[in-house]
Amino acid sequence: MTLAPADRRLLSDILAPPGDQDCAYRLDEAIGTTYTLDLLALLHVPLAATTLPWMGHDGEPLENPFALLAALRENARRISLYCHAGATRVPARHLQLLTYLEDSVHPVTPPKLGAVFHPKIWLLRFSPEYAGEAVLYRLVVLTRNLTFDSSWDAALTLEGRLLERKRPSQDNAALSKFIAHLPEWARAAGADPPIAARERAKRMSREALRVQWTLPDGFDTIKFHALDGHAPDWVVGDARRLLVVSPFASAEALERIGRDVDEILLISRFDTLAGLATGVTDRLAEVYAFEDAMTTGDGDSGGADLGSAHSLTGLHAKLFIGRRARRTVVWVGSANATEAAFERNVEFVVELEGPSGKLGIDAVRAGLDDAGLLRPFQPGEPIEPDPMAEVARKLERAAHKLATGGLSARVEPEAELWRMSLDCAPEAAITGVSVEARPLSQQLFQRVKPELRPACVFPASEFVAVTPFFALRLTATGVDPRPLEVVVKLPVAGLPAGRAEEITAQMLSDPTLLSRFILILLARGGDVDRFLDQRDDLAGNSRGVAARSASGLDVPLLEPMLRALRREPERLDEVGRLIDDLRRAAGDDQELLPVGLEELWETIRAARAARA
Repeated sequence: MTLAPADRRLLSDILAPPGDQDCAYRLDEAIGTTYTLDLLALLHVPLAATTLPWMGHDGEPLENPFALLAALRENARRISLYCHAGATRVPARHLQLLTYLEDSVHPVTPPKLGAVFHPKIWLLRFSPEYAGEAVLYRLVVLTRNLTFDSSWDAALTLEGRLLERKRPSQDNAALSKFIAHLPEWARAAGADPPIAARERAKRMSREALRVQWTLPDGFDTIKFHALDGHAPDWVVGDARRLLVVSPFASAEALERIGRDVDEILLISRFDTLAGLATGVTDRLAEVYAFEDAMTTGDGDSGGADLGSAHSLTGLHAKLFIGRRARRTVVWVGSANATEAAFERNVEFVVELEGPSGKLGIDAVRAGLDDAGLLRPFQPGEPIEPDPMAEVARKLERAAHKLATGGLSARVEPEAELWRMSLDCAPEAAITGVSVEARPLSQQLFQRVKPELRPACVFPASEFVAVTPFFALRLTATGVDPRPLEVVVKLPVAGLPAGRAEEITAQMLSDPTLLSRFILILLARGGDVDRFLDQRDDLAGNSRGVAARSASGLDVPLLEPMLRALRREPERLDEVGRLIDDLRRAAGDDQELLPVGLEELWETIRAARAARA
């Protein structure tokens, strides 16, 4: 368990497949949840789950688009990400490769009115490369969203073996039930997840009951708490002392906790503390303001700027650490110390208990204090109220309404192009809020007019620019010029298939690029480094590439294919899927495939089939 400034390298570490030279693992399936989502941040999940060396020498993500293409083709279909509908940020730029994530993103709405979908976990299934080894599961519990915000986060990573016992254990029942409910909450938002996503949730929910977790050092007991606003199964129990680390806190929740706890220490954001009544903080044993606390778009703030593209710093960790007799109890997860978390929102919390003092109250407080991040809070310190907080909440509610049935899209062919339009349900019109929209693949917003049908029509675009992702700009008319910009994934009538295959075909239209991309699919370790280092050629930035490879197979593939057939034949399956996709994209035009590749691949395919 860690409490440290979150960064992408840490996320890549906790999502990467386990294993070593003796027994490596590969990602089978992954289910993630988040409140706020940045689609570009989601792109890094398939990268982290691949064997490609996707981090550059400077620690930044590799900018080679072919590494990303390989990772998306291999892993995007294995991933389901559930997020609060209407709370996805507009990415800093649009990439056509986002098409590969269309079946991975599932907006949801919570079961209780006025709540938010707030959990932040990943459940990953890894299978061994060698028979005889057990399937591994990993549960990652975060307290921050899947965005590029840089904030103080608490993270818990658990790994466990899938046991072959016949009777499932009920110790993981809450986790299993939570995973099983995800497609249902997505369906309530207006769109049924694809069959693969629904089957993934069923399978992982069922198997979660047979996972035996390895607990962190110093803990011997674990419990899972899934809150959905209807039958809360988690309230901080009796303890002599309790440290609460929470960006947001409410008087009602602190009073509720205080009924069973003798002494409460609270660490929160300054504006949260200043917003509490003096009598509330006076009843707490110690109160500290986190020094660089600022808005983090958490879902309990009531006025988070979901449209901001800037990285933010501040407190995002949510920890409850109690001392019960001689044992330490730690609760970590998405829940703030608010009534919204305890009574309405969908949240996920893990409880650990044991004799350990390594993550005790005094140790955590001292560590933050030594880092210069805490200062004692003095009640009565002035704070500048945000007069637009209620307006921001209204815009967020409007975005959720539009994303959960208020808007729908249509695509129709027009000559050699495709035209997208939006329809707005009459009941989705929000008084005092104007709405503009654009497909994420286009730059210009168009006014949405609910009284018309269609309510909005966009310029015709190319086939590969058709998308179910739309950017919305919501503005409170006559009140505040600052808009809220979000991305929504809408149901689209007439959405044409084959766009991902066409994007791949366009990226690999040069025979040399295609041949080298196949080498990337077949290679591992240092060999992949060698191919990815040829950035000019692979990115198509060198004018000499086309001249050198006008036709023909000038990159040798026979030996790498034979090596893969002998050592790792499953790598050839991805090559076969690539060639099949290119054939479908090319149609009758088979010039896309280099001379000799077709014949070579059919020979290798037959040998692969014979060995299966």
